[in-house]
Amino acid sequence: MAEPLVVQFRPEARQEFARRASRDPARRGRAAIALAVLLALLVLVPWIAVTATRGFEARGLVLLAFLAVPAALVAWGRRRLRDRPAGLGPVAFVVTSDEIRFEPLPSANSALAGPPAEVWPVAGTTVEVRPSRVVGDRLVLRRPGARRRVYLVDTLDASAAAIESRITSR
Repeated sequence: MAEPLVVQFRPEARQEFARRASRDPARRGRAAIALAVLLALLVLVPWIAVTATRGFEARGLVLLAFLAVPAALVAWGRRRLRDRPAGLGPVAFVVTSDEIRFEPLPSANSALAGPPAEVWPVAGTTVEVRPSRVVGDRLVLRRPGARRRVYLVDTLDASAAAIESRITSR
């Protein structure tokens, strides 16, 4: 029985992922709070102007109910600012003699969910290296009836040729 091939993420790839993942929630949180301030001003300024020109009327209080939207935005934005960003684990996947064990792959974008941990049989799994001028070579693993897995070759510590030969040699 052959030793399993443990494919890990390179340390610089993990650091880059952590940098991008920590920036995204903070940016969304600040944008939500700024939008809440803008919406609050758009509701309060007309309410104050109408109250000053026509005098206080009870039906003008209905306009203040719209302040619930900015309040909810502020609460959501503060939660985004406090959220801990997702971290990329050291292991991408493990290829054994009969299966491929994928670790969960978090998304750097907090609004998107990454693929969960899965186990695929090696038989029937195809491997393809797709070149790209924009992001570099991509390793694409496919399994009929399952979600495909895509990894940038530069982020993995094993070569694409070694991974491909290990999976296709079965």
